[in-house]
Amino acid sequence: METESLTAAALQLFVERGLRQVFAEDVLRFDLGARGVPEAGWPDGTTVRGWPDVDAERFFRVYDAAFRERPGFPGWTAEEWIADLADDEDFRPGWSVLASVQGVGDAGFLTAAVGWIVQVGVVPAARGRGLGAALVTEALRRMRSDGAVEAWLDVNVDNPAGQLYRQLGFEDRGRRARFQPG
Repeated sequence: METESLTAAALQLFVERGLRQVFAEDVLRFDLGARGVPEAGWPDGTTVRGWPDVDAERFFRVYDAAFRERPGFPGWTAEEWIADLADDEDFRPGWSVLASVQGVGDAGFLTAAVGWIVQVGVVPAARGRGLGAALVTEALRRMRSDGAVEAWLDVNVDNPAGQLYRQLGFEDRGRRARFQPG
């Protein structure tokens, strides 16, 4: 059972019917028209390149390193992951960025589509340096400069990045959840 708009009442009803929540993510929105893009500096020695300028497999390697330990990781091959993005007519290579950090190498990535920040990932060795914030603000700047008026993203409720997105100005707009028989 899945819901796109989990409320307290719906949660209570699902639990009363013997279902247990197995997944939940918050849906967040950033209003590019009403607010400026926040500032977030890059860690010293960071270089940034866009999807069109870099071999897509480099993006995949960062994706894999950033997420492989997370529950539910799909274990896609590079070919599958790249095709999933590139075959989406809403994918925006110009809004998608790869960051390399001195001493780490390729360390963070962000992929975007029309109206959406699709994925943000930072390898464990580069976390806690502000790279995630810099990636998100860079994408927001690119989106806004191309005329986008809003940016949405989903974040797992147990992912600490949710706090970062809210600090950057994203606002809660709902919660998606999945339930299974208890």
